[in-house]
Amino acid sequence: MKKGYYVIFFLFLLPLICFAQKTQSFSGRVGVYVSANENIKGEIESYISRELRSLGDIIVTDSNPRWILNIVAMELLTKGGYKSGVVLSVIILEPFDNGLVKTLLVDKTDRQMCVLLTSNLYYYPKGHWLRVGAPGDLRNLCNGIVADFDTEYLKPARNLWQKIVDSMKKKAR
Repeated sequence: MKKGYYVIFFLFLLPLICFAQKTQSFSGRVGVYVSANENIKGEIESYISRELRSLGDIIVTDSNPRWILNIVAMELLTKGGYKSGVVLSVIILEPFDNGLVKTLLVDKTDRQMCVLLTSNLYYYPKGHWLRVGAPGDLRNLCNGIVADFDTEYLKPARNLWQKIVDSMKKKAR
């Protein structure tokens, strides 16, 4: 039975190992989705995307992202209608990759059912962030979101990538 687990684990890592042999540097794909009124939506998308790209190893994309920054933002208004602040709610989603599950199923009907049940699934392993600031703090709030995302998600991914690359280099010697 243990042998089966090792085979499944190896099959899961095989594409990553092959890719690591061809590519020596980490590259992450991130989707940025903002729900807000038009006054601040474009600004938030711009600030977040610019900060992510400035990291150097991140591609901001809607196509097959590894992570999704899902941001809901609101401007806080006083009773008189004056802007008194801004609130950003952030959830980092990770799409579920059902590729391995699909390959393990032999029966076509089971495979189709699996695809139907596991497509468009997401999980968020580290919770929810809330940022609150003055109306003029929007850029700083966005910079802080990207900094936290870099620390909580990208740094561990980079470290894992480097371990795989180092391991492949040792095997090649």
